Amino acid sequence: MGVTINPDQVFELGAFHAEREAAQDFDAVMETLSADPKYLYPSLGKGFSGRENAERFYRWFFENFSSKVIDGQLIRQWANESSVCQEYDVTLQMEEGTETHRILGVLFVEGDKLGGEIVYASERAIRRMLGPMFEELVVMDQPYGI
Repeated sequence: MGVTINPDQVFELGAFHAEREAAQDFDAVMETLSADPKYLYPSLGKGFSGRENAERFYRWFFENFSSKVIDGQLIRQWANESSVCQEYDVTLQMEEGTETHRILGVLFVEGDKLGGEIVYASERAIRRMLGPMFEELVVMDQPYGI
């Protein structure tokens, strides 16, 4: 049987991941992830997986999304033994003006790492987060792809 962590540890892992993501700390964020993370976008029925894709995503995300965040508010956060959910309002400063997006991320656990994230957001927000990777998303082959 694999390593398991309790709800408090899941909460702490999710909070650490979010903190390092906000700090744009690539190495620390990648350290929180399993060997084969999955990123799923149920509103689109699509997602991506794999370590290389996660690395590509975070490099784009930090340079082209996080760098435009002018305000981020954690609305609520909760955890159980298998996931931590974080709901945010994120305001971006784009050339066209400011945009505020409500984003709900469900970070799910795989052993003692994060197995990835299920992201609920508008298509516009997802496009902003993914950049050119948006066109590479694949149809999820099973519910939530996991």
